[in-house]
Amino acid sequence: MKTSEKPRNMKEMTLLEHLMELRDRLKVCLITIGVMTMIMLVFPSQIYSPQELLEGYYKPMISVILELLRNAVKPAEMMLIGQTITAPLEIYFIASLVFGLAFSSPVIGYEIFKYVDPALYPHERRMIYPFLSAFLGLFLAGLLFGLYVITPFTFRAMLIFFELVGAEPIITIMDFYTTILVVTLATGAVFTTPVILNLLVRVGLLSTKSIGKYRKWIYGGMYIVAAIITPDGGMFANLILLAVFIVLFEGGMLFARRYEKRKEKLEKGEEEVPEDRCRFCGKPLGGRIFCPSCGRSQV
Repeated sequence: MKTSEKPRNMKEMTLLEHLMELRDRLKVCLITIGVMTMIMLVFPSQIYSPQELLEGYYKPMISVILELLRNAVKPAEMMLIGQTITAPLEIYFIASLVFGLAFSSPVIGYEIFKYVDPALYPHERRMIYPFLSAFLGLFLAGLLFGLYVITPFTFRAMLIFFELVGAEPIITIMDFYTTILVVTLATGAVFTTPVILNLLVRVGLLSTKSIGKYRKWIYGGMYIVAAIITPDGGMFANLILLAVFIVLFEGGMLFARRYEKRKEKLEKGEEEVPEDRCRFCGKPLGGRIFCPSCGRSQV
């Protein structure tokens, strides 16, 4: 790290000013979550067909989203029941809150970043942008993989056991939507393994050599996680998910090992430290993301 590097915003704030800023940003996050949840609850989905509203056909946004989920993952042989009189209402509000949070996440992430951004050094800021981009990209890829591959496979595998024990494939809506939520979020979280692994190596908490010593135990833990994510999917589903985890893990190890080799060369003086200059016009950046000369982003 260059000793001349300083945080972009050197203005010192008192504890009270920090707390007031935190309060304001939390307020923005809570208001955004509340507004998005209300939109899910009551906003009509027929925004492009107002004629249907005039005819009395009303369908809220969350109803359309739940319908899309059912069509994407539910086998035709499976039947959903409410079980209790309040179950549909609970699903309605829980789903609205969950998707309200999901659609509010860009605002929440922006407020968090703006709160910590003034304290970041230029080299930290240059590292956090690629990290966030990779994290979000892998998390979204994991969500899609979990929703369109793992969850449907899990439900179809469950039908086999219904037939084996002579039971009708009738499940409650709470169990159905909870399974979708847990499997999808868990798969998304596991897909971020390479990014987390690289971050831990970069900050010096782990090394690829120490991780490699426990590779067999890590694979065993991955299989347990795969079995937890797909509890009724059978061994075949677990092995498919395990194979994906192993590819992600080894990919993360490969990038982490490349970083360690580059770090060793820098420490030995075999590689020059790149100057803080624009990669387009070559002018000094001064720790900025956007070049003050040509205005282009370095990310």
